[in-house]
Amino acid sequence: RVAITAGRIKWEEYLLKLQLEENVAHHVIETVEELSEHVQMFCKALGERHHKLREQKDLYVGCFKRPLTVDKHGHGLYQVWVAQLQEIRSVTDAAAQALAEAYPSPLLLWQYLKETPQDIAVESISNIPVRRGVGALSTTRKVGREAARRIYQCFTSDNPNDGIN
Repeated sequence: RVAITAGRIKWEEYLLKLQLEENVAHHVIETVEELSEHVQMFCKALGERHHKLREQKDLYVGCFKRPLTVDKHGHGLYQVWVAQLQEIRSVTDAAAQALAEAYPSPLLLWQYLKETPQDIAVESISNIPVRRGVGALSTTRKVGREAARRIYQCFTSDNPNDGIN
């Protein structure tokens, strides 16, 4: 019994060394059932790999749009302002466009939010109409309370460690 325990400890030391030095993961399997579960998980992961890679690629395509440029006359500032608003979670493209039309610059929005009590400011921003679509199929909704609360937090927080969430 002592020899078996000593052998297992030595084996685990070798596996730990392999994991730390070569960045290789391992898992000790002791029963046939565990082996069966791991083979099943491995096969499932292989089957889903292509789909997950495609999803990941689609995410990156959406994130990295063409670079926004501003010329010396200020052309392009509106697009930069809309892109900044979209960085706030739950602010959609249409909502960012509506906010940028209501407050054409970050300074104007910041001044409004600093001068107005929080509950009134959040209510006011949440009621800004947002048009989705064009023509006969267009619909109108509002920015929404949660997005308005996040915008308020982003523009009025004095703590630089506050995240945009």
